[in-house]
Amino acid sequence: MRILLVGILLLNSFVLSAHESRSDIITVRGQGSIFQAPDILKFTIAVEEKGDNSSVLNGLVNAKTDKILSVLSKHKVAQQDIQAMSLSLYPWYERERQSNIQKGFVFSRNINVTLRKFENYPAILEELFTLKVNRIDGFRYEVEDQQQAYLNALEAAISDGHERAKHLAKNLKIKLGNVINVEETSSYQPTPQPSARSLSVFNEAAQYLPGLNEINASVTLSFKIKE
Repeated sequence: MRILLVGILLLNSFVLSAHESRSDIITVRGQGSIFQAPDILKFTIAVEEKGDNSSVLNGLVNAKTDKILSVLSKHKVAQQDIQAMSLSLYPWYERERQSNIQKGFVFSRNINVTLRKFENYPAILEELFTLKVNRIDGFRYEVEDQQQAYLNALEAAISDGHERAKHLAKNLKIKLGNVINVEETSSYQPTPQPSARSLSVFNEAAQYLPGLNEINASVTLSFKIKE
């Protein structure tokens, strides 16, 4: 019984102490948003060939890849903005009489492109379609320097936290001291903005406007209350 009473007294003392230690601070959460126009467009070009000779398939894919690279070079896409290393070779099966029969192989290559001049987009797509590429997908508009954009949003969040604290202090008729604790409560995970436009409607330049990306940040600020 004595041990239980001591435990209760210690718990009450801890709660009281924690309460007292927080009675002279005010904590607010600041939020900031930055709207920034994307400056790059990323997409993936897929080239694929089927057949029973892997060497021949490799040659066909390489030949089409060279034509694609020529189109991109023609429209001033820099080499560092093109990644064409993704290759795959796997068996090609067809269903016959309730069995999977291997007919040959599928040789494919993905070419990842970063486009910086949006106005070249329609012409590039048109020329790629004439090459009969298998697929063009993964379209997404991005802000290239997302780290700096997030830092700008974080700065706005800190400023918002100060304004909220000032507003509370004014209404509570208290005086704010210095910031004694700050915590970054947002999770910086830059996410690309996918383009919802269908390739079938890519006919006019106006349809390539990327809009704005929103970058958010939040912080928790604790201020000392002056006596």
